[in-house]
Amino acid sequence: MWDIEATTALLRHMSAVSDPLEMLRLILAYARRRFNVRRAIVLSREGLKYPLIRIMLQAECGDHQVGAMVDGPDLTRAGGLLADLLYAGRFRRVTPIVLDGTGPADALLEGCHSLVAFPLYDRGEAVGMVVLLGPSDRDCDAPELCGLAIMGTLLQRADRAHALTKQLETTCRSLDDELAAAASVQRWLLPRPAPPTPGVDVASFYRTAHHCGGDYYDSGTLPDGTFGILIADVSGHGAAAAVLMAILRTVVHDEVDHTRIANPAALLDHADEHFFAIGLPGRGAFITAFSGTLDIHTGRFTYSCAGHPPPRRLRIADGAVTPIDGAGSLPLGVLEDRCSHPEETVALEPGDLLLFYSDGITEARSPNGEFFGVTRLDHVLRALSQPASPGAAVQAIRDAVDTFSGPAPPTDDQTLLAVRWQPDRAAARPGGTPLHARNDQQGT
Repeated sequence: MWDIEATTALLRHMSAVSDPLEMLRLILAYARRRFNVRRAIVLSREGLKYPLIRIMLQAECGDHQVGAMVDGPDLTRAGGLLADLLYAGRFRRVTPIVLDGTGPADALLEGCHSLVAFPLYDRGEAVGMVVLLGPSDRDCDAPELCGLAIMGTLLQRADRAHALTKQLETTCRSLDDELAAAASVQRWLLPRPAPPTPGVDVASFYRTAHHCGGDYYDSGTLPDGTFGILIADVSGHGAAAAVLMAILRTVVHDEVDHTRIANPAALLDHADEHFFAIGLPGRGAFITAFSGTLDIHTGRFTYSCAGHPPPRRLRIADGAVTPIDGAGSLPLGVLEDRCSHPEETVALEPGDLLLFYSDGITEARSPNGEFFGVTRLDHVLRALSQPASPGAAVQAIRDAVDTFSGPAPPTDDQTLLAVRWQPDRAAARPGGTPLHARNDQQGT
């Protein structure tokens, strides 16, 4: 019965299926070549006491094939002979089977004259049993019984794995739903569409590597009439980064909306102090951030950078792309000794475009592992038709990154924020929409 060729074929077929019912079908079909099997039953005693048995699987075999099979983990009954065999936890061959019709499980043995039973072990304990029933008194020898027992153990492990897979699928679906809900809440924290801001055009793009992300951006008119810009990136990504992102958003809005701080360096100082107070240093997490304010009447752009990638400036005059890379300092939440962040100012020309981005853009990888990089980013900006609109810039970079990366999903959060200074559209007096407003958002 257990010749190499036939056994190899059985194992190959078993490796291609995961459903325990289908595996039992294969084992029975194999066993029927050697002796006639009319019925197969898989029993369990887990969580039960004698004489109760639980029928896990049951198969009826016809003359030429394995017929109907039942998956019945809720079928619990008193067992009689089957209970004796199950709780004994030993290899048994019973031939002939003698029934008096009074046993509580005799109906399962009806019409059969021989029985082969072998235990199923879990962590060294016999917790189940496979019972093969035949219509004749033919006995099987010890090698055959041992072979069937090995096949039965494979079946039991497959059943365990199948059950665990179902549990994992259910858990994953639940977690997926929870993360999707968290991602929806996180997007509420991002800027909402607002009426055009006098003096500036704005466009943005936000895409997370997973459901939730650690990137954050904000822009809008501040109480003193300047246009405020903030972009930040929490180390890592996923739910933990999203929580820190939400804290950052709260810190920023509490400071700007309530105490009316509009100075970029002071804003980063305040955020750094808050993250120091909650013990972020030493926890392996940090936040890069870039804060800036644009005077929409003069084009003076004042900024401070805490470890964030420097934004790119596309000059309207000659199409050159240059970094705004001064006023640099360490990321937020790194030092236990708080420090003041530096601040610098540059003068923009009317029509100049500023592009703010997270490192998920420049560190996007091609299928062969190459980074997209700042050089390609600058090339996309230089190739834009002048005067370049923020929306066109954002779309061109998205297209370039997607083409470069191929069909694979991003491995890091990706954020773009483009701002163009348009002084001819500036308001005559200070005031306007709050910080969390901007003109246009694009995203996936």
